[in-house]
Amino acid sequence: MRIENGVKLYKASPEKRARNKRHYMKMLVEGRCVNCGGVDDFTMAGRSRCAVCNAKHHRPERKVMTQEQRDQENANKREWAKMRKTANLCVDCGRKDSRTVNGKCHCLQCATKKSKQAKARWNYEHQKELRQARTARWKAAGLCSQCGGPREDETKAMCATCRLKYRLRNAKKKIEQGKPPRGANGKCFQCNRAPAIEGKKLCQACYDKKIKTLRKNSRYPWKDEGRADD
Repeated sequence: MRIENGVKLYKASPEKRARNKRHYMKMLVEGRCVNCGGVDDFTMAGRSRCAVCNAKHHRPERKVMTQEQRDQENANKREWAKMRKTANLCVDCGRKDSRTVNGKCHCLQCATKKSKQAKARWNYEHQKELRQARTARWKAAGLCSQCGGPREDETKAMCATCRLKYRLRNAKKKIEQGKPPRGANGKCFQCNRAPAIEGKKLCQACYDKKIKTLRKNSRYPWKDEGRADD
């Protein structure tokens, strides 16, 4: 391994790199510095390097990198993160706690820090404007307002899949709030109070109102035929 402009460039054979990985993991498990093998307050706190090696590693003079060097450094970081995750260690600091043991990528301390940083960068008003503009653009193009896919029914704002997800999400939310969904426990789907007629979704009162409304509509040819309210 050689370093150019503060970037680690691997030129070793795969066997040597595998030995280096095994040595790195051994030092982490034993709580020793991965560079010099020493033990101090840093390593006892779960850090991968001691105070001296950590100061050398995080030196202030960082030179400008080229795109190739930046890609190489990112590839190395992904490789180290994958190796740490395999060993149930935090991919950022190398600590091990209950979160990493249960399969999480970050320990509690790093997860809290990243959450605070993400909330500080998030602009809710700007994101709301972007969502509204995206929805308007999809509607103008005749697409689903939720996923941007094609709509089966042009009279609906959402596609069939998104409508189903929307209904299931609302039903789950009502159940969590202690409000049963419409039609639950054999009640009327319209008023959600009276029991529904056997074999139908409406109670007798709501069913009569629906029949009356339908018969007022001139598009139905059977309105004057004296059809029964069945």
